[in-house]
Amino acid sequence: MLWLLRASVWLCVSAGMLLAGFALFASVLLVPSVIANGNLPAPVQRQALATVYSLIALQALLPDLAITFAVWLALAWAFPRLDRSWRGLIAGMPLVAALGFPAVGHYLFTIWTPGGARDYALTVVLIAFGVSAALLAPRALSRALGPGCFTIASKRGMVDAP
Repeated sequence: MLWLLRASVWLCVSAGMLLAGFALFASVLLVPSVIANGNLPAPVQRQALATVYSLIALQALLPDLAITFAVWLALAWAFPRLDRSWRGLIAGMPLVAALGFPAVGHYLFTIWTPGGARDYALTVVLIAFGVSAALLAPRALSRALGPGCFTIASKRGMVDAP
């Protein structure tokens, strides 16, 4: 039961961090336009930006986060060594996030059409970086979510077996 509670907290905190990070990233992208024009976008433009940003979060970021989360928990169960060290977490999490994107991009991310291989690769890198950073940050900040907390260890060894 503690395992499920940790996983739920990890997912919720990671989703919050992902959305907060995306809002910050989107704001930083908007700054050059505000500086060039000298004022904020008009209300209609702000509403359009809010719609686009919401769709990106709902169609790409959160689904990739969910896929990466579920696949990582399955990998931690099947290959506990991956989850027990920061090396495994830092190397594996972005890879899992990047490998999860093709399904998300093809089936869910309907507002996006890549202009070519470069656009596709850049989108994969941005989404995988954001998702993996959002999943790794809570694990770095909380001892309860640290490396090895999702490996399922046997409760008894061969000596204790009946």
